[in-house]
Amino acid sequence: MRNDYKITSRNIYLLLITVTIFWGTSYVAAKLGMRDLLPLNLAILRFVIASLLFSVILFLEKGSHCIDRKDIPQFFLLGFWAITVFYYIHFTGLQFTTSTNAGLIMATTPAFATLFCWLTKKEKVNSHNLLGIGTAFIGVLLVISQGQGGDLFYQKTFFGNSLIILNALIWAWFTLKGKTVLKKYRPFLAMAYIHIFGTIILLPFAFFPTILVETTLWQQLPQISLTTLGAAIYLGIFCSVYSYFIWYLAISKIGALKTAVFNYFNPVMATLAGILFFGDKLTGYIVCGGMLVIAGVYITNQNNPPAPANKIYLPVRAVSR
Repeated sequence: MRNDYKITSRNIYLLLITVTIFWGTSYVAAKLGMRDLLPLNLAILRFVIASLLFSVILFLEKGSHCIDRKDIPQFFLLGFWAITVFYYIHFTGLQFTTSTNAGLIMATTPAFATLFCWLTKKEKVNSHNLLGIGTAFIGVLLVISQGQGGDLFYQKTFFGNSLIILNALIWAWFTLKGKTVLKKYRPFLAMAYIHIFGTIILLPFAFFPTILVETTLWQQLPQISLTTLGAAIYLGIFCSVYSYFIWYLAISKIGALKTAVFNYFNPVMATLAGILFFGDKLTGYIVCGGMLVIAGVYITNQNNPPAPANKIYLPVRAVSR
């Protein structure tokens, strides 16, 4: 893999759309995978596959593929929050709330990213950003809730909703914090080590029962079908290796805020995937919400010049082996 990525801003946006397609259809793959595996066990298998692929690519890649020893704690921290903690909280929260509530709450991630940008003064937040985020959020609300806000914080789901809100905060923090490693390392290298270290921390759950998962991945592995294995491979290759690489390449090129707003496409793509694969009904709320999401993403990216063409990412410094 090359040490530079000559990709224009327009192409970055197109690549981000493919990421939303993969992340949207991940719900279909997860449904297939969870026929044989518990949710957290499927996540573990996904990240084991992704980490193995990351490791092979790094081994075959020409040029530097190591990180400084002094940076290992930072990568472990990012992996701990983005892989281990994020998915543990996510699946715990889903036990106490609905997938609709979880999807709606996670759609607030760009709003939290905007708040963090404003508090830390990492990126400028202008009126177009705020208007675009607000428009897209309304679109997500229509798509997921079908026009009925309902019981988002109903007593039976309040605990689960609170955990998903915490997850939205973690993802927003991760989106911004991960940008710091791009000052020294290429996006692919950074995401590879974040996944590898996060998977290392997650691995004990594959062998030791917990309150969340009484049956471990090791116990379920002999009974999984080829369909489940294929779903895990799809999640690992396309939803992890490819998608996270493009995500961080986009952050390094157009900024964390512009990249984070593409989270709004995920529930739209998930809805379309449900229509195609499970025969879900296409409603007016889905059509209107999808249009608002696209409009919101467009508005957010107006009057905010992209990074210079020769600054797609900061070059890799000398690293120790």
